[in-house]
Amino acid sequence: MPVWLTLAKGPLFRFTLAIFMLGLIRLALLSIGDMIGAIRQAGDRKLPYGQILKETGNWLLPFGRLHQTRGLYSYASFAFHIGILIVGLFLSNHLVILQANTGLAWGAIAKPWLDVLALVAILAGGYLLLHRVYAHNSRQLSSWPDYLLLVVILNIFVSGYLAGRPWNPVPYNGLMLFHTLNGIGLLLVIPFSKIAHCVLFPLIRIGSEIAWRFPPKAGQE
Repeated sequence: MPVWLTLAKGPLFRFTLAIFMLGLIRLALLSIGDMIGAIRQAGDRKLPYGQILKETGNWLLPFGRLHQTRGLYSYASFAFHIGILIVGLFLSNHLVILQANTGLAWGAIAKPWLDVLALVAILAGGYLLLHRVYAHNSRQLSSWPDYLLLVVILNIFVSGYLAGRPWNPVPYNGLMLFHTLNGIGLLLVIPFSKIAHCVLFPLIRIGSEIAWRFPPKAGQE
């Protein structure tokens, strides 16, 4: 393996992973601290934690409501998110790098299944990108980081998929460096962008419930 690729998969990855983890832990602690302060100042402190947990699960796996609003967009978004999580966390190549750098590892999913899921994610991500470009409402709500993040994630999927093909027309080492650097870049920006909702989503649901339960002038001296 070339030195530059070894450095990217070793020291650079460890440095990036540390920033990623510390950044998300910081955001989670800040959110929890804000919620504790809000609960202490609220007049109604009785939260239906069981209901909140159920609703959070329903939002994480929204099979029953995907078709209700912008059906095709909702299905594409769900498939894209599932592809990111499952391929990112259960591809054996990723787990080998993770174990080499941290000692952590878990079971991988068979590569043929992940190849299919990667293709689905590529198609879904391409649709989401085109939707942002051509759909007026989405274009009005999108900023340049939204486009950049989608392009970076698509770069990761496409380069990773090509690298595993025997007919790959691109030199393998160069393609893997491109794939690795895009992945590292994504990990770096997650704690500082809206993608942080991948960890904060359950906390956001609890925070919303707290906000709706505030009586008038709650928390004011």
